[in-house]
Amino acid sequence: MFKATVFCSTVLMLSCVAVAIIPDCPLNFKLQDQDFTIGSLNMVLLTGAGGVATNMNTATIFQTQQDQKLCSWANQNEVVTFVQDGTIGATCGGSWLIGQQALVSGGQLQLVGDGCGSKVETQGLLVGLGQEVTKIDGTGAATAIHSLGSVQQQAAGNSGGTMSEVNAVAAGQYSVVSGGPSTTGKVVAGLTVGTSQTQIDM
Repeated sequence: MFKATVFCSTVLMLSCVAVAIIPDCPLNFKLQDQDFTIGSLNMVLLTGAGGVATNMNTATIFQTQQDQKLCSWANQNEVVTFVQDGTIGATCGGSWLIGQQALVSGGQLQLVGDGCGSKVETQGLLVGLGQEVTKIDGTGAATAIHSLGSVQQQAAGNSGGTMSEVNAVAAGQYSVVSGGPSTTGKVVAGLTVGTSQTQIDM
C-alpha cells in the first residue's frame, strides 16, 4: 500500500515600512486686497427769519483679512471714522449757506509667497476735504466741521522672514462765521492728505 504524508508549514513574514511626513511648501502665493471709498456732500441753507438748520453725515468702516498656511501667514486691517457736520443758528433773518464735500479713498494689498518666496505689501490713503460758509446780513453763527480718523495695518511672514506696515491719519476742518446785522462773512477751506507705503522683499 502506498502512503503519502503531507507536512504543513506556516511562514510568517513581517514587513515594516517607516514613513516620515515632511512639510511640503510649494511656491504658492497668497493675495489679499481691501479698499474703501467715502464720498460725501452736505449743504445747509437758512434764509429769512431766525431759526436753526443742521445736517450731519457719518461713516464708519472696519475691514479685516487673515490667512494662515503651513509655511506662511498674512493679515491686514482697516478702521475709518468720518464725520461731516454743518449747523446754522440765526436769531434775526439774513441769508446763511454751508457747503461741504469730501472724498476719502484708501486700500491695502499683500502678496506673500510660501516658504522662502517673495513678500510685497503696499497701502495708501487719499483725503480731499472742502467747505465753505457764507453769511449775508442777519445775526447768528454758522459752523462747519470735518473729522476723519484712519488706521491701516498689515503684517505678513514666511520662512524667509516677516514684514509689517502701519499708517495712521487724523484730519479735520473747523470753520465758523458769526456776526450781527448788516455784516457779511465768508470762509473757504480746503484740505488734501495723501499717504503711500510699499515694502518689497524679493
